[in-house]
Amino acid sequence: MAPREKPLSPSRRLEKSLPKLSPLMREAYASLWTDEQCDAWGRRTKAAEVLKQAHEWLLLAEGALKKLGADDVPYSRQRLAWVASLAVSVENELNGVLSDEVSEARRVRDEALAAGHQLKGRAFSRASLLVGGNEQRGAALAIANRGSRTAEEIAESLAAIGGLLTTWRKEARLRLLADELGLDEGLIRQLADSADALKEADLTAVSLRPMRGDGPALNRLEGRLLRELRALQLAFAMAREEKLNVPTLRVRPALRNVFSNRNATRDAGDVEPD
Repeated sequence: MAPREKPLSPSRRLEKSLPKLSPLMREAYASLWTDEQCDAWGRRTKAAEVLKQAHEWLLLAEGALKKLGADDVPYSRQRLAWVASLAVSVENELNGVLSDEVSEARRVRDEALAAGHQLKGRAFSRASLLVGGNEQRGAALAIANRGSRTAEEIAESLAAIGGLLTTWRKEARLRLLADELGLDEGLIRQLADSADALKEADLTAVSLRPMRGDGPALNRLEGRLLRELRALQLAFAMAREEKLNVPTLRVRPALRNVFSNRNATRDAGDVEPD
């Protein structure tokens, strides 16, 4: 008899049903707190306790937000999807695995990177045949070809080579030579499309990456999740002040020292709560 599959956690279930977050929206939510502020809170807690708190509040909040209108509680289901995403990241970090979404984003980025690198080399080698003895053209091409270590550098180089070819093709004789080498309008569009695809793939992969930095990765994720849980708690408190029927998000004993009013309302400049 085949072993029964382990049921999905609340955060994984809700991540599938809540609105899908765009890379830019992920970056926007992440920008609300600095890495240092997240590190400070994450160092005070245990990941397992933070995860239990997140799962409890995710279920309560999702039930309430389904019943209420978008204007009733100053916390959207889209932002709740960010909480679910952070919780899943903590789970993955605890288990030492990458989510399917992260793996797929990296695969797409790596494929776009390989394709862009190949196209860049092909365009550069053919464009170099248009330089001849013109030092100005040679210098411009060398500048456009700089940078091949990162996705951002290759995307910028693809766009730069495309822009250079567009300029060169304005001269009739160079246009004839460029067409002979296959450096036509079709290739220029291909360079632009490849640059755009690489930028988008890289942005998606970066927005989904585990938030690593100077502090331990798990502490940073915990802290970011805690900060967002605190925002969720405050939003529900505001709704109750307006006499709306929403649940009270009660803090687990192990996290009360972090969620106390004094620690939770410190200025952005105060990194380490005490």
